[in-house]
Order: sequence, then structure tokens, then C-alpha cells
Amino acid sequence: NKNNSSSSKNNSSSSSSKSDDKANYSDAVYQNSKNYLKKHNTRLTNYCIDWIGTPHVLGGTTKKGVDCSGFVCNVYQDVFNIKLPRRSGDMAKEVNIFSSYNKLKEGDLVFFGKKNINHVGIFLNETNFIHTSTSKGVIVSSLEEKYWKENFHSCGHHPKVKN
Repeated sequence: NKNNSSSSKNNSSSSSSKSDDKANYSDAVYQNSKNYLKKHNTRLTNYCIDWIGTPHVLGGTTKKGVDCSGFVCNVYQDVFNIKLPRRSGDMAKEVNIFSSYNKLKEGDLVFFGKKNINHVGIFLNETNFIHTSTSKGVIVSSLEEKYWKENFHSCGHHPKVKN
């Protein structure tokens, strides 16, 4: 019994340590995202700062929990005064689509999915975009990351966005 309780304590402290590591990693990701947005200081980036770290909730549209298209809808409505459809695939029908992301400008939409569009984010600059990650919530990511490169579908410019 002594051995069992001892190993139980070790497992619990190991589990706690993993949980702390994950929390520290998440805090660093959120802080890096916020720092990036602050550094660029545009209407779009200033609006998005308060969304960083908002958890992913399928169907969500608020800062308590939001999915990718819900986040994009909020940003487009509040920053650009444009009402977008709620689904990412339908959003793609509202923009002028192009297949290469080297022409992107701040505020353009980036779409992901192997065959069909199943994720959307908003381009910031260079290779960075903001989106709702299912595991990390609202964060800034790079189009150069392997996952996003492999899953890139298309991108597009909404004609009413002045950038």
C-alpha cells in the first residue's frame, strides 16, 4: 500500500507538471499573439487584441467562446461594418478569390481545407493571420507553419474592405 500511494503521488505531481507546462505554453502563445498585434497598431489589430485567448467553442460567437467563422463574422462586422455569412465556405463566395497568398493585404480572408473549406482566418501581414484554433482558441499563426501550408485552400479580398 505504501508503494501504491507513493506512485499515486508521483503520477499526480507528474500530471500537474504537464498541466502547468501546457498552461505556461498557452500563456506564452497568447502573450506572443498580443505582442504581435500591439506592435502593428492598426484598427484591425487593436480590435483583435481583446479576443486573444478566447476559447474555441463550436457555434460560438462571443468572447466566452467562438469558432473560426464566428470570430471572423465579429471582426468584419465591428471593424469593417460588413456582415458575412456564418459558414467559412459561404464566406469564400463573398470575396474575390485568389490562390496565392503572396498578394494578401491586411483584412483579407484565408481559407483552409484539403478539398472543401473548413476553416477561415484573417490575414494580418507578412505571413501572419489571426484565427480561432480548436486547441488554443484565438491566436496569431503563420501561413508558413507546416500544418497551414499543407491545408491552405485559397484566400480572398472582400470588395468593401479598403486596405
